[in-house]
Amino acid sequence: MTRRPYGLVCRISHACEFLEPRWTIQILTELWNGSTRFNDIRKRVGNVSSALLSRRLKDMEALGLVERVEDGATGAICYFRT
Repeated sequence: MTRRPYGLVCRISHACEFLEPRWTIQILTELWNGSTRFNDIRKRVGNVSSALLSRRLKDMEALGLVERVEDGATGAICYFRT
């Protein structure tokens, strides 16, 4: 069963369904502040584990909140807000 704590009453309530998981707002804030690399985000967010950060970034990518870009020459991966 899909959990819908806020329902779809308004756009803000709808956005809360995506932004509710722990650390999501902090990760987005770091992206807004210019952090693009995984380790930079992890260091600046604080006590988030690497596994959880990776999962949140994948979830946000699937929702269209962030874009994952890989540099073909160096293999570096950056995340950008959409």
